[in-house]
Amino acid sequence: MTITKKVDATKGSIIPQIIIYTIPVIISTFLQSMFHAVDMVVLGNMADSTAVAAVGATSPITALLLNSFVGFSSGIKVLVARFIGSGERDKLKRTIDTSMLLAVIFGGITILMSIVVAPFFLNIINCPEECYGGALTYLRIYLLFAPTSLIYNFGAAIIRANGDTQRPLYYMVISGVLNALLNVILCLCLEQKVAAVAIATAVSNLVGAICVVIHLSKMKGLISFSIKGIRWNNNAVKQIFSLGGPIALYNMLFPLANLQISSAVNSYGVSATAGVGASNTMQSLSGSIHSSFAASTGVFVGQNLGARNRERVKKCFFHCLWISFAFGLVFGTFFYRTGRFWLGFIIPDDPTAIEYALVSMEHIIQFYFIAAINGVLGQFIQTFGYSLLSTTNSVVFVLGFRVFWMNIVYPHIESFRGLMFCYTVSWTLMMISNIIMATVIYKRYNKGKYRKF
Repeated sequence: MTITKKVDATKGSIIPQIIIYTIPVIISTFLQSMFHAVDMVVLGNMADSTAVAAVGATSPITALLLNSFVGFSSGIKVLVARFIGSGERDKLKRTIDTSMLLAVIFGGITILMSIVVAPFFLNIINCPEECYGGALTYLRIYLLFAPTSLIYNFGAAIIRANGDTQRPLYYMVISGVLNALLNVILCLCLEQKVAAVAIATAVSNLVGAICVVIHLSKMKGLISFSIKGIRWNNNAVKQIFSLGGPIALYNMLFPLANLQISSAVNSYGVSATAGVGASNTMQSLSGSIHSSFAASTGVFVGQNLGARNRERVKKCFFHCLWISFAFGLVFGTFFYRTGRFWLGFIIPDDPTAIEYALVSMEHIIQFYFIAAINGVLGQFIQTFGYSLLSTTNSVVFVLGFRVFWMNIVYPHIESFRGLMFCYTVSWTLMMISNIIMATVIYKRYNKGKYRKF
């Protein structure tokens, strides 16, 4: 029988605990990103670059319609971590119950939105006509299973906040293997290859959600969950929206800010759409590493905030910061330098698409160490209860600056490279602002001023 190790962030040596806690999160997030990567690889080898472009074109839209709700899982994780640190069982129970109900409600909203507005968004981004039908098919099938994706993400956030990152990893491995097998089997059986990979991903998400719910129902100790005894709590909703709402808003604004960029990318043709889609896949795989350390910041800082352990709050934050920076620098450089090799698996028959992808990676993946710093600083700010500040920062430097770039700067450049450079500049400006805000919040904390729940 496998023994699952649970990390207590309030005790013991910090760096080994961060590594032990985060490695399963990295693998889980990596495997979750692999869902999309496997879709792209299978399509690139069993269909053509038009099919790859169809799936790639959906990325900003799925991010907008689904990932915005996933942002609430960050608020849930912070609340659960704090209540575990303070030992408040009743608050834990109502937070967990309400979170799972919200997953179902948000999923239902996403399904309705996918039916109504999916064609509208495909038109906004100027989806090339050759891949429009495939993109619409993929969107509607994938988002039909939105509730299962949210149940998995919300449930996994609760389990990880309890110090257990291995269980979500096991479930993601099961889902990932199933996804890969179904991709190949369904592509062999179905003429519509894009529909085949969409069905495979959707079914894999369903299996992951079932595994998470079963485990939550069997958990003992402070955390308890029962489908029969599940209850809605208005106060828990307010707290989840207070912490997770701004993060969800950020997750919505991020793809909104990129819609205009996606439209410009698509104007360069199907090869550009396929290339950026392939690059986005590589970005998800590379970003899963440093983003996992950012997510760990919320748990380690959150549990110690709940336990009122001021010295460990500081140590946990700085250790997460330098480790995330190091991983972002090393793996961002690695994926960029070896990019042509990996892209050859995704779009093997379109050298023009590969060149577009490499330009995108040069300005995004190679600078992931900046994104790594922003991730940890953002989690630090959110964990202290100032999610709205973090979101405001994102509104200014992601949405605002990118709109400024696309309407003021880009018309004078009119090049694909100038288009991609927008990401690097906006990240840098956001990092400077994040550093200032985090410093002010920490000084207030040292004076005993921070948000309590």
